[in-house]
Amino acid sequence: MDEKKQGWTAFLLLICVCITLGAVIPIGYSFGVINAPAQFIRLWIFESAQSRYSTVLGDSQLTTLMACVASMFQVGGIVGSLVAPGCNTKLGRKGSLLVSGALLTVAAILQLFCRMASSVEMLLLGRLTGGIGAGLVYSTQPMYLVELAPAELSGSVGVFTCIGITGGVVVGQFFSFDFLLGTSKHWHCALGGYVILVIIGLAPLLWFPESPRYLMSKGNRGKTRAILVRLRKSEQRVDTELAEIEAALAVAVEKSSMADVIRNSKLTMPLIIVCSFHLVQQMSGINAIWFYSVSIFTDAGFTLEVALWLNFAEGVLNFFVALFGPWMMASFNRRIMMMLSCLLSSIFLSLLSVGLELMSSYQKVSYGCILFLSLYIVAFNLGLGPMPFFIGSEIFEVSPRPAAMALGSLTNWLSNFLLGMVFPLLQSGIGPFAFIPCSLICLYGFLLTCRYLPETRNRNPKDVAPLLQRGLKSKIK
Repeated sequence: MDEKKQGWTAFLLLICVCITLGAVIPIGYSFGVINAPAQFIRLWIFESAQSRYSTVLGDSQLTTLMACVASMFQVGGIVGSLVAPGCNTKLGRKGSLLVSGALLTVAAILQLFCRMASSVEMLLLGRLTGGIGAGLVYSTQPMYLVELAPAELSGSVGVFTCIGITGGVVVGQFFSFDFLLGTSKHWHCALGGYVILVIIGLAPLLWFPESPRYLMSKGNRGKTRAILVRLRKSEQRVDTELAEIEAALAVAVEKSSMADVIRNSKLTMPLIIVCSFHLVQQMSGINAIWFYSVSIFTDAGFTLEVALWLNFAEGVLNFFVALFGPWMMASFNRRIMMMLSCLLSSIFLSLLSVGLELMSSYQKVSYGCILFLSLYIVAFNLGLGPMPFFIGSEIFEVSPRPAAMALGSLTNWLSNFLLGMVFPLLQSGIGPFAFIPCSLICLYGFLLTCRYLPETRNRNPKDVAPLLQRGLKSKIK
């Protein structure tokens, strides 16, 4: 095999699939499963408070508790992002993923048994614990896969995060239908059912290798070389890559806490890029779309049952387009894909807003809204969906990488939480035009990429990092 070109191996593909199945799909599942059985959870909370505390909850109290159930996952994600750098530095990438798997398992068990125990606190703790595990996954899984893969496949393996989340949403939506687990008797099984995926997917992690870059940073050259031989199957390629890792570590920044990364002026611009990409991804309104799409379908004349199935179909479209991510990231440059994704997302969100405004007067416009909604989902997956999860691994060198990835993850969870709080207020205030701010944020992502993001495809981070060291004065190459 050519020293300069390293394709997929069966072992690397197995690692990507297992880690995605066991760590990332459960996160998407937790996002997608909560909406359909919400009415049953609300009733159960009312009955539990009455039986355990002899308290009759009012509508406002029930609404607050339901909001806590939904948002506790995001709160946990914020906590998980904060502890991720320490875990990645002390336990390694593999160790951190094992910890996240344990947290996701505990969270699933708490949610599975909360109904039996009539404990709302157990449900809230389960959602919080699962969010902590998810925050750790967001910071670790893309970095682990990128550090295992050859440079020319960094984008392809990084896309597996997006694939896992979109696939998990679809699985969660499917199992929460009322003909499966979305019933008054089985909703708790729907919430914690992802534990099977965690066990199946992460059990092989015990036999998977640690990140070679992490091992080398700990001075373990022998194990690093053995792992690279196992991954690459080419002695010449291994020697070349080993030398590159050693050279990168020789000039690496020694301190790598979040505070150190924030204070380092040479890392300001790459940090702005990573955090901004996560901000734009969440504030583009992708999660708000899943709440709004059902009403779009019902306003178009479909029954609620059909609207739910159409909403599920949009989720399938989201997942299907994400599956093309590895091919797209391997075939096209990062800059053009991100700019195209941001610009098209901005255009289709604007058209969707106008269509929603006209829909009450002209019902046929509803079908145009469905089209704009579908086109937005496609545009989102061209770059906004996958790139925020792995771009940090392509512009940060090894030492500051865990903290930078964690700060990106923290921005992701904070933005997700903020959108969930702000969007309903925007919707009540300006109606369909609530998507216009999301459109403007996408435009910001386009301008940032156009002005500052260097092309990172098939390039080593040690060659990209110097291009961003001058902050706002940096020039793309």
